[in-house]
Amino acid sequence: MGLLKTLFKLSLLLVVGAVVSGIVMLVKRPKDDSDISFEEWPSVPRNPTA
Repeated sequence: MGLLKTLFKLSLLLVVGAVVSGIVMLVKRPKDDSDISFEEWPSVPRNPTA
């Protein structure tokens, strides 16, 4: 029974750590302020096998 409690606590700790790291990644994500232009095609290399 003690092993199950330990595994449960460990998995709960891992879930909490994953949630915290996900929130940190969301907050630290760089803001992309560049506007999307539909006037220009993006620079895509040509496919020589086409």
